[in-house]
Amino acid sequence: MLYQEKHRPQLHFTPKENWMNDPNGLVYYEEEYHLFYQYNPHGNDHANMNWGHATSTDLYHWEEHGVALAPDELGTIFSGSAVVDKNNTSGLFESDAGGLVAIFTHDGASQQQSIAYSEDKGRTWIKYEGNPVIPNTEIKDFRDPKVSWHEESKQWVMVLACGDHIQFYGSPNLIDWTYLSSFGKEYPSYIGVWECPDLLYLPVENSSKKEWILIVSINADGPNGGSAVYYFTGSFDGKEFHPNETPQDELKWADAGKDFYAAVSWDNTEDTYWVGWMNNWQYAGVVPVSPWRSAMSLARKLSLFEKDGSLLLKQEAITADNSREEVSYKDETVHPGKPESYEISDTAQVDLQVSTASASTKWSVQLVTDQDEAFRLELDYKEDAYTFYRTDGLVDFSADFPKEIKGSLHGMDVQNLKVIIDRSSAEIFLNDGLTVSTNLIYPEGTVTKLEISTVNETLQLDTVTWTKLHSIWK
Repeated sequence: MLYQEKHRPQLHFTPKENWMNDPNGLVYYEEEYHLFYQYNPHGNDHANMNWGHATSTDLYHWEEHGVALAPDELGTIFSGSAVVDKNNTSGLFESDAGGLVAIFTHDGASQQQSIAYSEDKGRTWIKYEGNPVIPNTEIKDFRDPKVSWHEESKQWVMVLACGDHIQFYGSPNLIDWTYLSSFGKEYPSYIGVWECPDLLYLPVENSSKKEWILIVSINADGPNGGSAVYYFTGSFDGKEFHPNETPQDELKWADAGKDFYAAVSWDNTEDTYWVGWMNNWQYAGVVPVSPWRSAMSLARKLSLFEKDGSLLLKQEAITADNSREEVSYKDETVHPGKPESYEISDTAQVDLQVSTASASTKWSVQLVTDQDEAFRLELDYKEDAYTFYRTDGLVDFSADFPKEIKGSLHGMDVQNLKVIIDRSSAEIFLNDGLTVSTNLIYPEGTVTKLEISTVNETLQLDTVTWTKLHSIWK
């Protein structure tokens, strides 16, 4: 039965069948969140790129609608974005109230930018007869337009990935585009190609400030190998992006796990939410699942947090399960060599609140299956690092599927920890989402137990809470 297969995510969006990769066209319109995505309707590999389509009222429960945009004489349909043209700046709509406009890459003889519009809430689309709106014959990698309205300059602004840098374009009407500036050639791209950019204006917590952040996905040389997402903070004046970081600064990874890529944000929302593709290009085509291939991460609410003069991205997972079942334990003490164990379900949210009196500087959380497989997160304050071990389960399908995934704690002891467990993934959020690590797992058995252990000192926890999350498909 569909959605009952082994390793099928129960908390994350997957199409009923076939290949999916980048999220596209994220937009909120008339009480619906739209999720378009790279989709192959004919098979389980990366080919025949169309835009698939799903909608949600809460960013958690999704309804699939099928193909929204299909290939034509200009090429297949690569990644892009969608906006609400509220004032009909494009002139494409009969009503002055406008509608939805999609901006996407045609991948044919070259990569060019095109648009389409919808007058029925995204269910059907009409491609603009003058496509492409940004032609190109010179740049090999010229794709993934992310468009938003910039109020100060009264124009639509596009950020576009161009191999080893980002280009900015402006338009009054989504049809006529003018080149504004470029950014990034002086920054390291290593061997990877820049993809799926986004430009966000986010609030800084505990202040009245907002700051600009430029998102870049890089397809190779992520912190644990392969594809990953990093970001720059800075200012944007309607023409140029001015970063706070220098080319010599350490890269800021949005998610230092192995399986989070191509993340972009929803347009036309009061708060800022985004979602990423929960996979890695190193092994996406061979992950051991069928008849679908790939899932999206959970949607996440974004903000910025200032620490030691630097701005860090903060992410809060959305789990809108009104029928969740919660079990909580207070004032738990874990002694070295004596793990504490708790029965949990295989679709769950685990929350730990660490006491300020806790002495432990090296401790771990472990998910254990009914076949004695273990998936362990180890926290080491002295090394300022964490390691996620996925040595058990199915691991031999790719040499690039690492059994150890490492990341930095950014100089912060862990005050709280959240792990969201699904049938084939673990999303880890430390310190209210200032450190995030998303990783695929493929257990042979079913997760039934949570174990907490400490190595060198007593670990004191104010609360240990686990919440059973019900399938979004029922």
